[in-house]
Amino acid sequence: MRRTLVVVAALSTVSLVHVQVAHAVTLQASSVNVEALPMPMIAEGNTGIAAKYPGDVGIANDPDVVFVESFEGSVDEICSHWETVAGKPIMSKSNDVVPGSGGKQSLLLTRVAGGNEGYMDGGSLYRRIENEQGGFGYDRLFFRFYMKFNREHAPIHHYGSGLNGFNPPTAWPQGGAGERPGGNARWTTEVEPGNFNTWAFYTYWQHMGGSPPRGQTWGNTFEVGVPHRTVVKEEWICLEVMVKMNDVGDSNGEQAYWLDGRLSRNQDGKITSYLGKGFPAVGTWTYDKFQPYVTSQGVAWDYEQGKGVPIEVGRPFPGFSWRSTPELNINAIWLYRYMSEPEEDTSKVWWDHLVVAKRYIGPLTPMRE
Repeated sequence: MRRTLVVVAALSTVSLVHVQVAHAVTLQASSVNVEALPMPMIAEGNTGIAAKYPGDVGIANDPDVVFVESFEGSVDEICSHWETVAGKPIMSKSNDVVPGSGGKQSLLLTRVAGGNEGYMDGGSLYRRIENEQGGFGYDRLFFRFYMKFNREHAPIHHYGSGLNGFNPPTAWPQGGAGERPGGNARWTTEVEPGNFNTWAFYTYWQHMGGSPPRGQTWGNTFEVGVPHRTVVKEEWICLEVMVKMNDVGDSNGEQAYWLDGRLSRNQDGKITSYLGKGFPAVGTWTYDKFQPYVTSQGVAWDYEQGKGVPIEVGRPFPGFSWRSTPELNINAIWLYRYMSEPEEDTSKVWWDHLVVAKRYIGPLTPMRE
């Protein structure tokens, strides 16, 4: 079998573990050693772009904003802003808006038992993000939007609420569940509410970890063993996600998320929802899951032995090597609700006030009365 070695040349020492996957040898993030760094400063609260635009009125004109969806107008008008739409039969206008909003409506997606006009899933909106050069994509973006779930909402299999990169950028979302993507092809990350017990990253990239029993690469998570962040129903929730691409040949990519303008923290007040090269300064991998600030024994999947093997305990987070070519960047957003089980009741989700920008956005600043 032909074997190709892909090496990430980080500025700090990199420990290579050969992992045989799909006729190639690649690197799992759990085997990358970097120097520990203090958590960098990053904005929180009402200190972002939205602070200058009460009710988000006029935010689309800010020089750092690259896309806005206000969810105003007819369903057809809203859908015309997106390149790929699924579930239009379950979409409707709603006059339920974020408190202090400068708008008059939100988009409501209602999933009922038996489906609507034959549509059984949860609905989605996808589009590429244009840049100033006339192409698609950026190396760092923030993506903020509001959502609300009704009390009867069923558990969600997957929930697209993040950023994506495809090379070449396509007008439709690309899949690949259970497949480790190539660093020249794609990566995806989102923050999911799942069964409404807690929020969690769900990330695919070229150095993602494998899991038992065969080393499958499902979306990796990075806040295992921290207090749950309950997903509140019947209230508007502000979620913001940030991704920073790595320099090719380094693992200095980053990602973060905020809930209502706050990064997540553990019981000791240490930040858990912002990860990059060298921070959190200590943690442990259990296959495809990273446990921040934990120093117990770790384990990684060894493809040549076909089993889990112990790894060094308590190491800094290695960062993200999202790409191996500069052509792969952040070039798409995808709002989706994937519902794999038949509906037994009625599940509703409202979406509003979506903004994509080159710097921190923050929660909506209420309109002055």
